[in-house]
Amino acid sequence: MVAALIVATVLTAVMMFGWSSVLNFEVERLDDRLCMEARRIAGPPLRPDRMASLEADMMLKLRLDSAEQLMLRFEPTDGGAGLQSSNWDSGVRVDALNWKPAGGTYAHGICSLASYAAHGSRWRAALFTDQGGRGFVAADLAATKAELQGAVRRALTIVIPLALALSALGAWLLSSLTMRPVNRLRDAMKGMSQTALDQRLPTRGEDLEFQELIGAYNTMLARLEASFRQASRFSSDAAHELRTPLTVLRGRIEQAVNKSNGLAIQSDLTDLLDEVSRLSDITRKLLLLSQADAGRLALNITRVDLAELLDDLVSDAQMLVAEQKLSGAVERNLVAECDEVLVRQLFNNLVSNAVSYSLPGGWIEVVGRRLPPGIEVTFANATHPIPAADRAHFFDRFYRGDPAHNRSVEGSGLGLSLAREIARAHGGDLTLEPSAPNEVRLRLWLPVAQAAQG
Repeated sequence: MVAALIVATVLTAVMMFGWSSVLNFEVERLDDRLCMEARRIAGPPLRPDRMASLEADMMLKLRLDSAEQLMLRFEPTDGGAGLQSSNWDSGVRVDALNWKPAGGTYAHGICSLASYAAHGSRWRAALFTDQGGRGFVAADLAATKAELQGAVRRALTIVIPLALALSALGAWLLSSLTMRPVNRLRDAMKGMSQTALDQRLPTRGEDLEFQELIGAYNTMLARLEASFRQASRFSSDAAHELRTPLTVLRGRIEQAVNKSNGLAIQSDLTDLLDEVSRLSDITRKLLLLSQADAGRLALNITRVDLAELLDDLVSDAQMLVAEQKLSGAVERNLVAECDEVLVRQLFNNLVSNAVSYSLPGGWIEVVGRRLPPGIEVTFANATHPIPAADRAHFFDRFYRGDPAHNRSVEGSGLGLSLAREIARAHGGDLTLEPSAPNEVRLRLWLPVAQAAQG
């Protein structure tokens, strides 16, 4: 819109300047013709019977449309009878006009030029003086302007569309060339992921302003890469360091449980053992998440029947639910190429999440099917109403939602995050689908590249 306004403003200014220049040029040409015609009638004495043919001839040469646009007058030097055209305005006082010398030179006389108003329009007049008398010729400038306007209109019907087309093409080419570095930067930002933080944009061949912009982007990316790698390395190192002492602690507590005789001591040790197991589970999940963040989650790809995995998990879950209705609708022969251990953990996390957060007397549903792009598995359950703000943080790590509803539910807040990372590591995704506030519906999708046609 701004570009079009600028083009229109510039075009208008050019047209106004061009109109003024062309009009001045046409007036100068008209002055030359007026001087020639005034010299013509100032020469030999004119015969009255030749006045009509003289007017017609001058109208043709001066490009006038009618006799009302022409004034002629001849005044002899000897004081004899002069001649004037039928359209002569008696209010015109020849000697009172502001005469200025014409630009050209003439051998037998002098030509002067002047402008005046008559019959409601502007006129241009030439007065040629020689030994025989004075010749006066005036033409209505309206005729010259009308002729010029017609020519301009005919030209503008071609020039304006062509100018607009060329302006639009030029603006498009200029914007394309100008925005190319910005588009490259935009595409790089869109393609930026945690596994591609080491990529940098070259600055060679770019304008100075874009070199500074790309340099700032590369600097920002380097800082992000350093911070991300440091955080990922810390999580991985911490998980590695915690595994050994937790394993030792778990073994010692198990030994203490076996050796103790008191029921109260055994109960306390069993509670400690459960907490150690929970810490071990969190540590294992953190290690997997740190590997996924760094793009180093190792996959042992084999052909796995997802339908059998889902049947086993649904059967196990049937024994855990007492007040909920659990149903499964899984198509047969859902064979996929994936890491069986990780996908089993993914399914287990989603089924456990549905069982843990389902309402008493509610329902749980697991649906698996093959679609043209791949395999889709949906996990849904009834739950307490979940606000949209909590749904936006569904996959955030350590996020537990409303404590009033989750106080009695065991978990670390890492299950859904890990499940999504496992899905993405296989080229798929795990998403929270739109649903009613009192319902949760998670959709797992594995692309056709990972799904084997059974």
